[in-house]
Amino acid sequence: MNGAQLLRSLALRNGRPMGVHLQVADRCNHACHHCYQLQGQKGELSFDELRSIIDGIADAGVFTLNVSGGEATLRPDLFDILRYARGKGFALRLFTNGFLIDEAYADELARIGLLEVHVSLYSGAAEEHDAVTRVPRSFERTVGAVAALRARGVRVVLKTPATTLSPLGARSVEALARSLGCEHQTSTDLTMREDGAADPWAVRVTPEALLRQGMLTPWQPSEDEARARASKLAAFPCGVGRSGLVVLPDGRLQACSDTPNILADLTQAPLAEALQTAPERELFEGLTWGRVHGCRDCDLLAACQRCHATALHEGGDYLGPYPSACARARARYAAAAGSLEVTAPSEDCEPGRDPAVGPYAIVALGVIRPSRHVRTAEDEALAARFGWLRGEGAKPAESGLVTIRRKPSTASLQSSAVEPCSVPQVGRV
Repeated sequence: MNGAQLLRSLALRNGRPMGVHLQVADRCNHACHHCYQLQGQKGELSFDELRSIIDGIADAGVFTLNVSGGEATLRPDLFDILRYARGKGFALRLFTNGFLIDEAYADELARIGLLEVHVSLYSGAAEEHDAVTRVPRSFERTVGAVAALRARGVRVVLKTPATTLSPLGARSVEALARSLGCEHQTSTDLTMREDGAADPWAVRVTPEALLRQGMLTPWQPSEDEARARASKLAAFPCGVGRSGLVVLPDGRLQACSDTPNILADLTQAPLAEALQTAPERELFEGLTWGRVHGCRDCDLLAACQRCHATALHEGGDYLGPYPSACARARARYAAAAGSLEVTAPSEDCEPGRDPAVGPYAIVALGVIRPSRHVRTAEDEALAARFGWLRGEGAKPAESGLVTIRRKPSTASLQSSAVEPCSVPQVGRV
């Protein structure tokens, strides 16, 4: 267990979140095609309102605070926000696209004493990065910001999601990160936009392409499968509601950036009180793989990675299997087995069983069969208690605010062939 894992374990054991993600801006100066956010729909808090919320986060015993937007650097009072948060003792991170960070801005950030600055960089090639942001010369300005921060000793983490708009993507940024003395993080998940639009999914990279690029690894069988399975069933798929809390720009609290349910309004109650009184607290504290119906009975469980919010958007059930996760699990298993054949569903499956979604039973090496999807009375009771788990009331309400987002430059968006997620047919794939 490393230092970060130890701190997270201690925090959760004491009933407090490890970190909070504080969105301070509801606007952005980029127009990234894959972005899940819908700018200008929430509004922004004043500095005094943010200061009160930060006080509540500190009083709740939170260790780390991530400050982001939208684009946080668009706020003229960002330095005041960061200095105040740093004075409360947080390990403080800034998430930014770096577009507005020049030498003087980097000087001030260095003086504040941030733990890290996380910068979005979509490719090591300028034309690919600019095609994603849809802002000409954004690559030049972002890399310049990174160089300025590193020259002042600020720790920088470059972050790259996989998209079809930047085929060079992660590998090219990895090399650039090394040359600049930065860390590099990649992600392979793109989530639906906040208004329910699936636009970001149009640039998702297929599991097979992710495997070729090394961003997805083949499944590694365990020497003790029974023990490994029991361990995974007791583990948490993610930190939603426990270590991934998000405060929206208007002060509302979510369990994570993609889970649409609102837990509380932190302009009305401090974080500790909000967490104590939220009905969902018990749900998130026990949300292990063993609570995920379908997945818990699947023989490909060891190869599976999931996002509960994407499950809700794709499959209509926050706690059920969904097509893109199942496609990745099949691809990882196929890479390990050398091939994959999907047989007809088992006889006890429901009529019209969709082979694109688990659970699956391994019949032989490289051969899987869609198996029965069991939902228990406990599963149904949980869905009845929290209707949003199956999409009831999950879509954000319309507001009268205008969208505050940079208009894309049509010249900077290059056409790109989009590979659809593979859907298995009965037979060899």
